[in-house]
Amino acid sequence: MAKQIGIWLDFKEAFVIELNKGETSVVCIPSEVEDYHVKGGSRTRQPWGPMDKTSDTKYLGRRETQLKHYYSRIMEKVGDADELFVFGPAEAKKGLEKAIASEKAFQPRLLSMETADSMTQNQMVARVRDFFRQ
Repeated sequence: MAKQIGIWLDFKEAFVIELNKGETSVVCIPSEVEDYHVKGGSRTRQPWGPMDKTSDTKYLGRRETQLKHYYSRIMEKVGDADELFVFGPAEAKKGLEKAIASEKAFQPRLLSMETADSMTQNQMVARVRDFFRQ
């Protein structure tokens, strides 16, 4: 029997639901991606003086690095699976799909990606079981 894994993810955490020979296990992987709210720059002492701007480049670069690390931890966890089903509410699942496509040595086959709302763990497990028909 094939080892089947469902992944529910957003930018805060990922739940890896593993179905293997009738047994179900759920593992939570926190993302550690910081949420940035860049504030404006600073003013000079001169009244009505120029305002320095802040560069978003370093914040966006840091976020990209954190997301790559997050996706690699998920892929490391599910590397021994045969089939994958990815679902979740955010754009994170598309980033994971790109990371899987760029990794040539990644073994599991990505069967489907679906948009799903926020769910409880029991709802996630039920969704994965329904998808794999167990």
